[in-house]
Amino acid sequence: MGVLQSIVGRSLLAEFLSEAFATFVLTIVAGITYGLGGSIGAVGVGLAVVFLHQSEKAHMNPVVSIAVALSDIDFGWVNLALRILAQILGAILGGLLAVDGWRETDLDFSVAGGRTETRFLTFEAIFTAVLVVVFLRTRGTSVLAPVVHGFVYLVAILASLFMLTAGNALLNPALALGLVIGSSSANAATREGDIWKFIVGPFIGALLGVVYYQLTNALDDEPETDDETTIRAEETVIRTTVYENEPVAQPVQPTQVELQPPRGSYQ
Repeated sequence: MGVLQSIVGRSLLAEFLSEAFATFVLTIVAGITYGLGGSIGAVGVGLAVVFLHQSEKAHMNPVVSIAVALSDIDFGWVNLALRILAQILGAILGGLLAVDGWRETDLDFSVAGGRTETRFLTFEAIFTAVLVVVFLRTRGTSVLAPVVHGFVYLVAILASLFMLTAGNALLNPALALGLVIGSSSANAATREGDIWKFIVGPFIGALLGVVYYQLTNALDDEPETDDETTIRAEETVIRTTVYENEPVAQPVQPTQVELQPPRGSYQ
């Protein structure tokens, strides 16, 4: 097992398992509460995101992972691929268990009467953009990051119950995939074609969120003044140490002088 012998390999495997487990649990919560009405689904999903983010340090959402990869060059594309794979795997297993195994019923992913699919697509895109911006702003810098992460889900689901769908907003393509697979497994009559809104909308919103985040960061970076540049240059000069290599004098080796007898002397 060469992968386990490497520090990087063990780290990636740990992130894969944490991401898969967190998404698995989140999908179970979303599958059990989807379409029940009231605030049950919003509170359940929101609290699940808070606790799983805090305990597992997981994204639980492909568009969030993509947004982090686009905004952080150190994140790495291998890390991104493993996280997305783990999220899809966890979501499928969670959807099968929650919807097909426990609820044993199909889910309704259609838009509520009098609403249009374009309106729902816009709703998912806007709230996903907010989710991405909030996650990037608080990532690794605030102890409230898990709370605000879950709060965005809570608000979005509550708003969707009163405005748009027969079920809940998801803001998460992995959740959508897991729930539709679980619903189709429970009942082949599930309208799988309605799920595209839950997948396309979040990807559009994630791109909008990344653009806004990068733009605001670029505008917040103020250029250095001439005085700041001069001070920085002086600090560099002061901290620079010059080493000179001086030749080392070689010790003089004593020479042996042979004593020759004087000429004309007798041996």
